[in-house]
Amino acid sequence: MSTGIDLPDDSDTHRHSMLDKSVIESEYNQLLSRYTDPYHRTRLLATAAPHSGDWLHTLPISACGLHLEDSAIRVAVGLRLGCAICEAHPCPCGTTVDPLGQHALSCKKNATRVQRHAWLNDLTHRALIRADTPAVKEPQGLNRTDGKRPDGLTLVPSHSGCSATWDVTVVHTLAVSYIQQSVTDAGSAAAPASKRKSTKYSNLSSSHVAIETFGILADDAHEFITEIGRRASQ
Repeated sequence: MSTGIDLPDDSDTHRHSMLDKSVIESEYNQLLSRYTDPYHRTRLLATAAPHSGDWLHTLPISACGLHLEDSAIRVAVGLRLGCAICEAHPCPCGTTVDPLGQHALSCKKNATRVQRHAWLNDLTHRALIRADTPAVKEPQGLNRTDGKRPDGLTLVPSHSGCSATWDVTVVHTLAVSYIQQSVTDAGSAAAPASKRKSTKYSNLSSSHVAIETFGILADDAHEFITEIGRRASQ
């Protein structure tokens, strides 16, 4: 019976995972062709991007801070499925929050934006410590003329015999300022954010942890996290 789905090569037809992949890719392409609205196309592209679904494979261990609350899972899944997750209501910034609820992730008056940054920076710091790379957060005395500090500094040589700094930034995939680029290419929000950090800390040997709210990593962030994982494995 013809299903209209491109099946894998004969050598892989006995593998259930390969058959599943063919069906999933077909369904995904049909969804993309069905939506023309930039919001929903961006949502679908971001959800299917590499690493955006890694959180679903994380063991919910409370002692490691990996156990998500039910409300967090509800919001995360709702955003990715494009479901209504709240009632429309006015935001303190003057904007009307629509039922999709995505405004909260980019609103400048939302205090949790600062918490989100702090949690990610703390996670980066603890990962370096576990990888036997001593580091400090928000070091003082680095060569900057504006008084601003990167989020962290390694206390041992990291790159080319020098200590390395890192700086964390989180951008919202579906923010109005990014959606026009992200509607054609997943990760288009994280890439310019990482570039801005590179310009800001051009006089320092820096790694930039630029991550989108949908879990997409900029190339610099992926390389930095991969290096931490390599050191931890050693």
